[in-house]
Parts: sequence; C-alpha cells; structure tokens
Amino acid sequence: MKQEKFESILDIAKRMFARYGLRKTSMDEIARMARVAKATIYNYFGSKDRVYMEVLRRESDEVVQKVSSSVAEESSPKDKLIAFARVKFQYMRRAVNLLNLDREGIEKLLPAAEEIRNQFFEREVDIIHSILKEGMEKGVFQLRDVLLTARAIGHALRGFELNWLVQENEERIDHYLDELMNILFYGLMSEKADIAKA
Repeated sequence: MKQEKFESILDIAKRMFARYGLRKTSMDEIARMARVAKATIYNYFGSKDRVYMEVLRRESDEVVQKVSSSVAEESSPKDKLIAFARVKFQYMRRAVNLLNLDREGIEKLLPAAEEIRNQFFEREVDIIHSILKEGMEKGVFQLRDVLLTARAIGHALRGFELNWLVQENEERIDHYLDELMNILFYGLMSEKADIAKA
C-alpha cells in the first residue's frame, strides 16, 4: 500500500509540475489531488523540492532507458545513431518537467535540478560515444576525436529540444532529424576538405 501511495503522489505531482511549474504547484494541491494528508507527502519526501527532484530523476531515467533499448535493437552504428535521435525527441516530448528546466530557469531556484539535467546529458553522451566508437571500430565512421564528436552531437540535439518540441509537430521534427542526420553522415562539402585548414 505504501508503494502504491508513493507512486500515486509522484504521478499527481508530475502532472501538476508539468502544467503549473515548480513555483506555482503547492504541496496542499498535490495532497488534495492525491487524496492524502500533506504530512504524508512530507513523510515520504521531506519537501516539495524533493518531490520535484524525484519526478525529474524518473523522467530522465525513462528517456535514457527507452533510448538505450531502441539503440540496442539496431545493428548498424548509423541506424543506432538515427534511432538515438528519433527516440530521444519522441520521449523528451513526454518528459515535460525535464524539458521545462531550460525554459523556466529552475536551475537558479534549485541548483540540484540542474545537476540532474547535466547527468542526463552525460548519460546521453555516453550512449552517443558508444555508437560512434563502434562505428569507428567497424570502419563506418571516420572521426578525429570520438568523445568530442559525441559531446558536439549531444549539444546540438539539446539545443534543438526546446524549440522543436514546443513549436513543431512530430512530422516536422522527423524532417529536421532526417536532414540533420544527412548532414552528419555525408557533410556539406561536395569534396573532402579539412575544416581546420579551410
């Protein structure tokens, strides 16, 4: 029963934080919607910030798990990278609280939330890095610095998150991802060139 109540509180809190944000969501309202005493929430979590942090952790874990599963289903490094990007955007659309961190500036109010976001980014980079490393080993990719490339791809995709997920529909995002992957795999130049020397 305790676990069921715990999950119910988190589910209600997740929806309320997503709709109203951290600042405008009250413990009283979470308690009322979850049909528990406010003291029960404090017993489980200690504070509203801790409820929020648990919601963020769970959202980031879910996205990473879904992305990892989808990547593992693919056999070629190219298909793995495409799956990573597609599934990331598919599940980030559902991870509203994680997505809202950048929009609401929560990191200033709650620095620990920024740490969860940073850990999430590093987990994504680890997945990209393993895909690129496999691609290098199989002779599919040609890279100077695998980790630097993984971080660059991670930052590029993170930069698109807020604009794409808030302002664009899924079909449009798929078109953007197709073009981004095309550039990533085949480049912009008609002939090979060394960018550092250009």
